[in-house]
Amino acid sequence: MQEIGPGLGALTRALLAAGHSVEALEIDQGLISFLQEDFKTEPRFKLIEGDALKTLLSQPPRKLLCGNLPYSISTPLLVQLALRQPPPETVVVTLQKEVADRFAAQPRSSDYGAVTVLLQTVFQIEKVRALPPEVFYPRPRVDSAVLRLLRRPSIPGGLEKFYAFVRKGFSQRRKQLKRVLPVNLARRAEELDPSEWWQLYEQCGRAI
Repeated sequence: MQEIGPGLGALTRALLAAGHSVEALEIDQGLISFLQEDFKTEPRFKLIEGDALKTLLSQPPRKLLCGNLPYSISTPLLVQLALRQPPPETVVVTLQKEVADRFAAQPRSSDYGAVTVLLQTVFQIEKVRALPPEVFYPRPRVDSAVLRLLRRPSIPGGLEKFYAFVRKGFSQRRKQLKRVLPVNLARRAEELDPSEWWQLYEQCGRAI
């Protein structure tokens, strides 16, 4: 199990108690010193120092990943995990609520966008629970939510080009897609669900 941003180790302890081995990624030097001391006698704990995004991309894909993701890396990290071959089987992460809402959004909503389409093409996304600020220390100024992402049984190839195609479609989301992409479709980007986006890409996008 990989854990991103273990902080003071609360989730780490729960994972170890549940029988998991934990490889934790932490960048904060103060927390690194604390974790090294606190878990120095735990052979199932391994601490990796450095930026989680860079570290994950330099390693072979892992099946299970969890963590409390900082706002600044949550979107690029999950996008890169979705584009990996293969992506993780299970990802359970705590995110800022507005980010979680975007990833789990439905078509025809303001939160629905290109990232939503990519992530929902690769994963089944479930909102597990909302988390108020008072359950964290230090207390943040925003609400949070826990998301569970389960890899779909069948994932198409060529997702990098598919994601670029979808991003272009959402680049002018108020316009009909026939005004933005070389397609004959009088619908807006936010009106297509992920499966419809893939069908459109199969029909027109691969030739771009």
